[in-house]
Amino acid sequence: MRQNIQPRFRSFLSPICGLLLAAASGIAAAEPCRKIGTESELSSYTQAQGAQATVARDICYAEGTEWNEKSPAGPYDVTLDQRFDFYRPASLPSSQRLPLIIWAHPNGMTDNLPQQGDLYSKLVTPALALGFAFMSVEFRHPVASQRYGQPPDLDIPNTDIARAVQWARHRSGMLGIDGTNIFIVGQSRGTLGLMNALSKNLADDQSPFPYQTKSSRVRAVYAVQAQTSYEKDQVKQTFIHPDSWPAFEQLYANFHQPGSAISEITTDDPPIAMRYERMPTDPSQQTVVPLHLPAQNGSCSYPEGCFDFHHPNFGLKLHLAFKALSPTQPASKFDMAYNVPTEFLYVDQASNRPYACFFAKNLTLEGSANLSAYTVEACGTK
Repeated sequence: MRQNIQPRFRSFLSPICGLLLAAASGIAAAEPCRKIGTESELSSYTQAQGAQATVARDICYAEGTEWNEKSPAGPYDVTLDQRFDFYRPASLPSSQRLPLIIWAHPNGMTDNLPQQGDLYSKLVTPALALGFAFMSVEFRHPVASQRYGQPPDLDIPNTDIARAVQWARHRSGMLGIDGTNIFIVGQSRGTLGLMNALSKNLADDQSPFPYQTKSSRVRAVYAVQAQTSYEKDQVKQTFIHPDSWPAFEQLYANFHQPGSAISEITTDDPPIAMRYERMPTDPSQQTVVPLHLPAQNGSCSYPEGCFDFHHPNFGLKLHLAFKALSPTQPASKFDMAYNVPTEFLYVDQASNRPYACFFAKNLTLEGSANLSAYTVEACGTK
């Protein structure tokens, strides 16, 4: 079983660690992911995990493409591929079509979620208890996946999470999921899934790959410490104080520009919940105040804070962009929360309901009708 990849560097780059892969020395990929196509094949890789869950590990999605990532801290590489771990509630038959949550991990981790780990209890346990299936994916990030210190590879896709949505929808019968009710949850690097969810539908009726004919759209997105833009000019002009532009240009000389959730947002996009541990620089939440970069030693002496790719200004800008498109938006379209204590990033601080309740409230009508009595009570749905 693959280990989590632990961060190993602390430097001026630490504020932007969400965009860089931190890899542990000597860690390489396990055996290539398992390409399957039938329920019996999936069943052969499925095992009980305690009394509450079943899990099938290291299953390929899409083409199972391999890639390398490299830490800026050292010469060692990590070989990864398009794989996922798949969880279902042990109490529900495999024939029952369940809504699906796709999890995209933060930097410094892999798709593997140890059962005794903190994220397992925050993510998998409540999802299964509420009757969701859960898919934890490995994915390329166009910035994190570049080979640091070498010429950037501008062909690194930004679509792996969207492709996972399409593949799961294509294989919904094999997985026992409801393809009309697929959701994305991600943190830091994993909020690339937010951009994937807001981008145009990747469905292509002419594709030679059957899964790519399916929709890449999802029902809702839950994003923690979200990075909503990877466009250099947009970041510079919107989030960086002009006095820090020279330092920004030097630091991001080879900055990838895979896209921007801010540029993609439309009124037809799915509901979004966003959680940040800090407040935006404008307490009134009416504008985005550009920030200075921290000093080279990582210190920040500015009272409003310093720029980094986890700053809540990113979420605020996305929200303001949507409000400009739709001044009469329903309050439920954007569920924003700032100054959220770490222990409540995946639990509503007021109601103590888990993040998956946000998805339960955004199911299709048919999906809502299939909710268990426990889920209805736990999430306060009708």
